[in-house]
Amino acid sequence: KTEALNSTFPEALKKSILQEAVQGKLVPQDPSDEPAEALLERIRAEKQRLIKEGKIKKEKPLPEIAEDEVPFEIPESWKWVRLGDIILSAKDGPHFSPKYQPSGIPFISTRNISTGKLDFTGAKYISEELHQELCKRCKPKQWDVLYSKGGTTGIAAVNDTDVDFNVWVHVAVLELGDYLFPFYLATALNSPHCYDQSQKLTHGTSNRDLGLTRMINISLPLPPLAEQKRIVAKLEELLPLCERLK
Repeated sequence: KTEALNSTFPEALKKSILQEAVQGKLVPQDPSDEPAEALLERIRAEKQRLIKEGKIKKEKPLPEIAEDEVPFEIPESWKWVRLGDIILSAKDGPHFSPKYQPSGIPFISTRNISTGKLDFTGAKYISEELHQELCKRCKPKQWDVLYSKGGTTGIAAVNDTDVDFNVWVHVAVLELGDYLFPFYLATALNSPHCYDQSQKLTHGTSNRDLGLTRMINISLPLPPLAEQKRIVAKLEELLPLCERLK
């Protein structure tokens, strides 16, 4: 029993901390922060500019968030949003198994982000030529958020490296603009609130899939940008303690 508790308690504590983070209970609010409503307007303006320049496609408006999608209260300066409202695009990798080779460009799958961090251990490799071809569909960039959408779904990790790599169909690449802190978005997506939604939106049994058009409907709380960074800084203090408890 003691061994079981020792193995489950740190993970339960981590989930609790992530949930506190997205409920606005982890750090105090600062009245001088620009409110999330204004931040959302900046994101919308950035998306409209990129659409006008032909850099991203115009998407259908997402439905308003219903009352039954709001399970808890958030601070007054925050805003309930859908994932698709705050990212510039969501793309995935090729819907086929590419030709692998002993070395070359890393080609990652869900197992490379299963811990919530990008890890190239065990990655397969593709040629530079194939990589360039696949980049026409989806080109991961530094500070994009990677989100597992096949097999094990609902795990997010920030691409914090400048290494060139590509992704399989089971990994979504979420492109962010200048007004969203990637580490906060990964935190929110990994919180119990968003993870539970991802599991409900995952279809199939043996071939489980969290489709791009479904995942962008996930609701999440958006704090002011300055508070996003304070939340992540606090998590960087607390989450390593959970690992030490293991």
